[in-house]
Formats: sequence, C-alpha cells, structure tokens
Amino acid sequence: MAKATASTTDVNQAKSLAISFINSNKGKPLLLADEYVFKLNKNTTTTKYWICTLNGCSAKVHTDLNSQFIKIVGDHNHFPEKEQLEVREFREKVKQRAIHETTPIPRYYDGAINAMEYLDGLSFAVAKRKKW
Repeated sequence: MAKATASTTDVNQAKSLAISFINSNKGKPLLLADEYVFKLNKNTTTTKYWICTLNGCSAKVHTDLNSQFIKIVGDHNHFPEKEQLEVREFREKVKQRAIHETTPIPRYYDGAINAMEYLDGLSFAVAKRKKW
C-alpha cells in the first residue's frame, strides 16, 4: 500500500488559499474557502478556529486574528454546495441593498431575481424562501 505524502506544491497551494467572508442569517461571520462554508467555532489570543457548517463534517480552517489563512485541518466528507453558497451570497447582497438604499424592497427584489437568469433553479429557491 502506498503512503500519501504532501509535496511542497501541496503546501504552497494551501498557503495561497483564497478565503472570503459573508454574514450568516443571524449576522455572524462565515468564512468561504474552496466553495465550502465555515462558521467561527472559537477564538484564542492568536488564532480563530472555523468549523464546516455541515453537521458531521470534520474539516476545519485556522486563521490568525486578522483573518489571514493559516491552515486546513481534516477533510470534508461531502461535496461543495456551490448552489447554496450562491443563494447565500445573493441573499446577503439583497439584504445589504435593502438596508442601504431607498429603492422599495419588492421592486429591488423582483429585479434582482430577474437578473439571476443564469441561475434558473436558484432563482426559484431564493424566491421560495422570501421571509427575512
């Protein structure tokens, strides 16, 4: 049986992992990395520990206090949910515009749904869950 070893290429790719952040429905920060979503588990004096939002998944991400990527621990036991991530990002954009703009919410919402033609199934998923 062959052993799997990490090469320097793997280490460099991990160090250059692009992460971003959005807010949860409750206003808490969520970390996005490789189309997976992580929630903040705990803070220490030097590190933030993030866990995958899917129950039962053992994947974790460590960042420093300035939200700079440190490392990934464990593997996901599921595929990325790209569609749910796009819906989550769309909802966040709609919420932010509703808070900061004077456009009536129903008019902005309907226009945003129409602009999502490239996401045929997702526009239905977003429209279906219209309670904020």
